[in-house]
Amino acid sequence: MIDAALTGVWAASRPAVFDVRWVPAAPAITEHFFLVVSKHADGSLEAFIRNPEHNAGAFFRTRSVTIDGSRIILTAPKRDDAVGVGNADGTLTLSKIDEGGRDIRFHRASESDLRWFYPSAATSWTYQHPPNTGDGWRTATLRSVGMSEAPIASLIDAVVQSRAPSLKSPYVHSIAIERHGSLVLDQYFYGFSADQPHDVRSAGKSVTTLMVGRAIADTRAFSPASPVLSVLPQYSSVENDDSRKRQMTVANLMTMASGLACDDNDDSSPGNEDTMQSRPAGTDWYRYTLDLPMLSNPGTRALYCSAGINLLGAIVQTETRVSLDRYFDDRFAAPMQFGRYAMWLMPPPAGAAYMGGGDYFRPRDFLKFGELILRKGRWYGRRIVDETWIAQSVRPRTAPKGEGDLYGYGWHLLSILVDGQRYDVINAGGNGGQLLIVVPKLDVAIMVTAGNYNQFPVWRRFLPDVTAAVVRSCVQSGVSRRS
Repeated sequence: MIDAALTGVWAASRPAVFDVRWVPAAPAITEHFFLVVSKHADGSLEAFIRNPEHNAGAFFRTRSVTIDGSRIILTAPKRDDAVGVGNADGTLTLSKIDEGGRDIRFHRASESDLRWFYPSAATSWTYQHPPNTGDGWRTATLRSVGMSEAPIASLIDAVVQSRAPSLKSPYVHSIAIERHGSLVLDQYFYGFSADQPHDVRSAGKSVTTLMVGRAIADTRAFSPASPVLSVLPQYSSVENDDSRKRQMTVANLMTMASGLACDDNDDSSPGNEDTMQSRPAGTDWYRYTLDLPMLSNPGTRALYCSAGINLLGAIVQTETRVSLDRYFDDRFAAPMQFGRYAMWLMPPPAGAAYMGGGDYFRPRDFLKFGELILRKGRWYGRRIVDETWIAQSVRPRTAPKGEGDLYGYGWHLLSILVDGQRYDVINAGGNGGQLLIVVPKLDVAIMVTAGNYNQFPVWRRFLPDVTAAVVRSCVQSGVSRRS
């Protein structure tokens, strides 16, 4: 029998299962699930799921709970019922928790389980100098780079004091800050750690355009003005061919203004990322993208299109004649001393990593791209990308529909108002709260990772809130630029 003792926090864990191939290797991830059951004043029960790694709770939603002998039934509008069975050992087995549909066996959460349920064991925070791990970062204290600790302490305290009261609570996994070329904060929550790669989702699009810039410099074989089909001769014959498609350039892809019928914000769009990725196994996503019909003249209308950014990978691989993962490792990861990372491979063609987002990087490694922007393409004096490419990339070019900001070559461009002063921000952003935030005026970059996947109203507050705290930390010190 299951009774009112069902209330409280239940925990489960299992190795993450991926249905794609990865290079160099699949990220080793253990998924943690928490079933939170509470009782209302009228005696009714309610439950929701917390899952820091992939936010299965966003799919599961908050549900009413009905007890029927040894079974519990969890109900939500427009969702199949999840059915639970009480086991003789006091555990609880639930079905249909996530889109994968696998059964999960929960036990009463122990103290060790709660490491992944709460952001931190502590409820207040004391600043610590980030460790020097030999990964290329010079480290320093906040004060030594002219930053006040108080605004940062308030920011981190707000994270650690969040005790997961609801499904829609912020789920910040890490915050890292670098200023004047030194890593000054590297903080992790919900059991995440400095050596653990994190899914950066669409923030990876900005890395794709950096690779394009490097490939242009290496090969001198194409430019932003090059027509896409002219640099992809293997795809010269396409469906829905017309003169507009022949005019589509590399720059049009990088600025989300290809003219293709490709809109990730429209579920009915044939080029929608989910639609493309749900095609039968073996589908060539490059060809699928190039076969899309045209909606408009290239360069005249910007729609958020992951497939178009991914198509840039075909150009880099074709012109460099090197697989995308090897090219990234040789030109970026190795010279910038990256730790573990994982890029996922598409269906054919061989060696094609998906460049529209979803790779895994350690947060402190992804922050290095912020330093690359601030130093105009250099990593501690070593040239990684041409200075002119950085300048071109962060110049406003389009305003993709529904995004609320301007767009350069794969970078979101906006300004925020903090205490009456406006600051320009360069941002690589991804679903769930993956944010690389660069504030050139203050010579500071911030990396945030989070788990609020598919909860856009929640995670889109992170950028203004985190940026405001860091700006105040810099401004209160009275130091703005690198000395």
